[in-house]
Amino acid sequence: MRLWCWLLTNSAAIQGIAALVSMALTLITILVLVVTWKAIKRQALAAEEQAAAARALTTVAEEQTKAAVDAAESARKQSELLSSQLEQSTAPLLVAEPDDRNGMKNVRLVNRGPGVAFKIYYFNGPMELLQPGATVRVLNVQPSTLGPGNSVYLPIPPGWDVTTVVYKGTDRMERFTIIYGDRNKPQEHVVTKGLQRIYLS
Repeated sequence: MRLWCWLLTNSAAIQGIAALVSMALTLITILVLVVTWKAIKRQALAAEEQAAAARALTTVAEEQTKAAVDAAESARKQSELLSSQLEQSTAPLLVAEPDDRNGMKNVRLVNRGPGVAFKIYYFNGPMELLQPGATVRVLNVQPSTLGPGNSVYLPIPPGWDVTTVVYKGTDRMERFTIIYGDRNKPQEHVVTKGLQRIYLS
């Protein structure tokens, strides 16, 4: 009973204290919400910065990969160039020069390259006749080996519109000199690399 009386007597004070406590709890809640919001905002900014850093690292990695690919391609081209220069420094080149004798169309083959030409022979027709299984009547050149600056006479029978001379160098690649009966048409020089045929200018 005394407690009840005390509560009734001090109800205004108790309500004031309760209001203050409630207000304090509300302020604390607001303060906690503000602190939480700022923390979330800081984390969001940090996440954006990390994402930007990750994008920058990805861009750098892509550029480094591209640079590595470009460097590899450059090294491959330099290797091919060095290989080609080495090949040209040891490659023979048979050039046909006219030499009319005995009323026949004769050609003098001159090795204008720095390498030795081996296994020289020739036949009537274009080089495409040399296909696997094809029968082509070939004529041998004597001597069948020509060093740099040396020459040999090549009698071409009448009626041959296209004569193909075949030879090899020390690299064992097959080479062709194509001579046309029409002397106004320039001769052609071809080197085979595997299945590829390269026309020399």
